[in-house]
Amino acid sequence: MMRNHQDHQHHQELGSHESLILDLDAEVFGEHLSAVLEGAGVRNARRIVDLGAGTGAGSRMLRQRYPDAEVICVDNDPQMLAVLRRQGFVAVQADLENGFPALAEYWGAGESVPRRSVDFVWASSSIHHLGDPARLLTQTRRMLAPGGILAVVELAGLPTFFSQGSGRLLEERCHAAAIAEGWNQHPNWTTALEAAGFAVIESEVTTIATVTPAAREYARQWFSRFSRLEALTADERAALEVLAQGLPSELALDPRTSRTLWVATPTRTTN
Repeated sequence: MMRNHQDHQHHQELGSHESLILDLDAEVFGEHLSAVLEGAGVRNARRIVDLGAGTGAGSRMLRQRYPDAEVICVDNDPQMLAVLRRQGFVAVQADLENGFPALAEYWGAGESVPRRSVDFVWASSSIHHLGDPARLLTQTRRMLAPGGILAVVELAGLPTFFSQGSGRLLEERCHAAAIAEGWNQHPNWTTALEAAGFAVIESEVTTIATVTPAAREYARQWFSRFSRLEALTADERAALEVLAQGLPSELALDPRTSRTLWVATPTRTTN
């Protein structure tokens, strides 16, 4: 997940816990991510680029889904790059504000790679951090091979853990306060993608996760983050701090998440 931006305060709040939360999301909602990937409709891919790869949740999924493909991970955070390299990925440091990175040297050794060479570009919760994503989107189109696909993925809303009762009401207050502070803000990418020369299909995938120890820890981490929201009352903050200390096994959870997927295919291949 790229962190070279100025508009996402909540990523700054994650601090040293960012890797933990990203990995918990992948563990708890792994089937959800797989369903989103399946929705992209890419049956075969030889070269794949993960833009804003973060801790590699999407990259691992891509490597598993396309075992014969080369997967290059791009991020601008040295800590994330180190995590990716420990997992055996080719990880390239690049600021996506400057456009699509030059990757020819990173593909298979000794192989001549044409400009339009990438079969699949995966961009999950990354390009909304850019001040002006138009350059990146246009250059991505130019890099795609004939029949190539760009998949842009965003959280449709913050994850939820309660379906009813006082917990649900508290969570709704937290989500409203988080939105007011700028959390999880992103555009509907259809207009920008079409302007960059893509045809776009938009869809949404929702998943309810099994309640596991990892799901409880994931919820606890979110309640801890919510407790720092400025707009909450003292009572709301106190209730969240209790939840952040640990969730009793008898507390019923209903973890679910939704992601929006834009599947973009080039409508023009020049300029």
